[in-house]
Amino acid sequence: MSRSYRINIPVEVLLTNDRLDKLGRFSMPFDLMQILSLARMQELLKQALLRAGGNDTANGVALPCADGKTAVVDVENLKIRLEVQLPDEFATSAYEESIPRLKEQIQNALDKGTQIDSLWSDYAEKAIAEDMARQLRDLALAARQTLNSAIKEAYSEAIKEKAAQLGSVSAISESSDGSTTRIRIEVSV
Repeated sequence: MSRSYRINIPVEVLLTNDRLDKLGRFSMPFDLMQILSLARMQELLKQALLRAGGNDTANGVALPCADGKTAVVDVENLKIRLEVQLPDEFATSAYEESIPRLKEQIQNALDKGTQIDSLWSDYAEKAIAEDMARQLRDLALAARQTLNSAIKEAYSEAIKEKAAQLGSVSAISESSDGSTTRIRIEVSV
């Protein structure tokens, strides 16, 4: 009677370099109303993201994330780029009689820089893709929540600046009711 054992297979012998580059990455656009000029709205958004704990990088504002995950808001191009780290190895089960042959395939693939047979790679790609999709979804929800809060803050500041352009602001009051924010501005013209 054969027994099943848990083995780890390096991901680079399961997936092509093209698939390795694409898995775990996602970008999505977002909208920004132009209450003021686009450049000023982008600056207000960037400031709000930095106040929310983001770090200014060459690619945009990096939001705080767990290790191995990145969420970067490209304020200039109005995109958010998400990335989760691929695992180094894929854990699976194999029967003891197939382990020597599998180890040989893995070693040959590592030596040649190729992938092992498609049965293993197809199964692994599907499992890894599902895990990456779950992680990206969770990261997207968290990043989008931070981005939405920063956009809301940028809109609030933009409305106040716009009001100041109309005349002398004599009073400002803000109230929030869940997802609705009311800003009352009194302007003397």
